[in-house]
This record gives sequence, structure tokens and C-alpha cells, in this order.
Amino acid sequence: MDDAWVKQGLFEIIAILREAVKKGSRVDVRAKARTIATRILRLDSSGFLIPWSEELFKEGRALSFAIQDYNAKYDFKTGKAKPITSNGVNCLYIAFPDEMNVTQRRKHLRLFLANKHQFFCSGKFNDGRKYRYNIKDISHGGCALIVEDDERVASLCGSTLRNAAFDFGDIGTIVSDLHVINVKRIKEIADDESERFYIHLSCQFKRMNENTLRKLDNVIVKLLLEEKRLRRL
Repeated sequence: MDDAWVKQGLFEIIAILREAVKKGSRVDVRAKARTIATRILRLDSSGFLIPWSEELFKEGRALSFAIQDYNAKYDFKTGKAKPITSNGVNCLYIAFPDEMNVTQRRKHLRLFLANKHQFFCSGKFNDGRKYRYNIKDISHGGCALIVEDDERVASLCGSTLRNAAFDFGDIGTIVSDLHVINVKRIKEIADDESERFYIHLSCQFKRMNENTLRKLDNVIVKLLLEEKRLRRL
């Protein structure tokens, strides 16, 4: 079971946001009909900047944020976003929140891969159609997949993808059944204001045997070591 608590100290909240900037952590903002993926550009003494989004600017209400980290999730609400120009670039400015909900993941460490590696999950649907999706993140419990331009996956929630093959390049491969537990549409905003739309598949590993579990452990350990090596550069 995960641990959860609330942080209300401004210095603690700023420290968490500063670490998110340093790591380039993904930040999800919940809008009316979708989740918008972005990141925090930088902080000042009163708030933080994110890339410009017309949709978030027009929300007209408080925004709900979620910072996704390796072993924790940070949720908080803020006031309306304000338009601002920084170094000639349009951005949105958000004041620091009064409090932040922290959920510590005790069961499975999650590794975010999509912005650093080109790893894939591939296989066949029950009707014989082939698929090949980018691996967004992975843990001992499951993974998230990025689906581009395939509206048919909207009906996959609750289904099982059998014998899904995970290709981690030189690190190795594993094969497992996947239970699709959630299908979510994501709008991602880059620093240059370009937009990207994709579907996020949340999946849980099913019926992994002991040999496959050892392979998964080996893959995650190697990815962690590579992550630590890159941080030292």
C-alpha cells in the first residue's frame, strides 16, 4: 500500500518543484476533457512557468497538477494561469500552491522512458492485427504505452494483450500478458508550444513466471544504473 501525506510548507513545496525542473519531470494538468502533459520551465520567488497552452489559459478556473516522479506522485491545485512573455517566449505563469499531496510509491519503482529511449512493445490483437507502441514507463507491476493514431485502442480497457513482446534494445527483451486497466487521451505541449496528441495505455503485467520476473528485474536494474550514469554527466 502507498503512503500519502500533505505538505504545506512553502520551502518544501519549492524544493519539490525545483527538483521537477532539474529532472525535467513530466507534469500532467487536468483540463475539462483531457489530460495535458507539460513540464515546469523555471521558478521565481512567487510561482513557476510552464509552456504556453491556449486550452489551459481559457480554463477560467483553478488547475489541477500532478508531477510524476520515479517513486512518488505530487498532486496540487493552483489558481488560474496568467499569460506572460519570458525571454521572448509565450508562457503561462502559475502561483505556488498552498499545499501539495504526496503519494509515496512503496510497492513498485516506476521508470519513465519515453523522452530518453526508443523502446517498444509489440504483438497481435485477437483478430490478428499487429501493433507496435512506444513504452512510456515501466515498473515491476506494469507499464504505460504510447499509442499514436490508432483510435481502435479506445475499446481495449479491461482486455488482455497476450504475449506482448518488450524490446529494450541492447538491454534485453521480455514477453508477458498485459491487462489494460485504463485508456486516456493525452495532449502534450513542448517548450516551443508545439502540440502532440496520443493515447496513454495503462497496463498491468499478468501471469509472469519466475524466469520472466528475473529478466524484468535485470532490465530495471540496468535502466536504473544508466539513469544514474547520465545524471553524473
